[in-house]
Amino acid sequence: MAYSVIIPSRNIDNLLACVGALRAAGETARVIVVWDHGKPAPPGVQCRAIPATGDQHLEVYEGVSPFCFARNCNIGIAAAGTDDVVLLNDDALLESGSHFEDLRPSDGYGIVGATTNVTGYTGQLRRRYAAQLSREVRRIAFVCVYIPRSTLDTVPLLDERFCGPGVYGGEDVDYCLRVQQAGLKVGVSDLCFVDHASLKSTFRGAHPTNGAPGDIRESNRIGREKWGDKWPI
Repeated sequence: MAYSVIIPSRNIDNLLACVGALRAAGETARVIVVWDHGKPAPPGVQCRAIPATGDQHLEVYEGVSPFCFARNCNIGIAAAGTDDVVLLNDDALLESGSHFEDLRPSDGYGIVGATTNVTGYTGQLRRRYAAQLSREVRRIAFVCVYIPRSTLDTVPLLDERFCGPGVYGGEDVDYCLRVQQAGLKVGVSDLCFVDHASLKSTFRGAHPTNGAPGDIRESNRIGREKWGDKWPI
């Protein structure tokens, strides 16, 4: 099964660095950019610099403002058609020698994330020894995550309830819970690493409808309302 890489972005410097890193690492997959301007604009107007990469496998789709990670990822998932998807933050840089293919779930895993150097979940931090193709964790932040179409057929789309005023995060934890509810495992691959420390996020706290960086009170409220005692944050 082919996979498409979905990158929600509104920062051209981050985007070019992100796409440049994955191409430099030898990743040749189709890339779907969901471009969020922060204001209404015709499709492509803010994307004129993107074709300058010369990347023939890069497609740009209009995001919906105000920014919502779940909503813009869902636009990309729909655009990917029947492909598996890799959701990739625009401030995450694929390390040379890493491959998204190493994230492809197997053996009962529904989603698998890359290891990284900045994340709220210690299970995603790189382990230099005893590397495994997949190891089970309770949850992962969606810095870089592989979701096969078979999982999306069972657990469709990210929950856009985590898009309201003051909401930051939560959609990734919610999706992990839904995957586990469907009888599938959540995993991390030690064989794929993305640098999440070198570029600055342009989304956290960047809009009045985003919660401040690290402020998860509203997403916790939504999560507890939906999951009760199962909500893990």
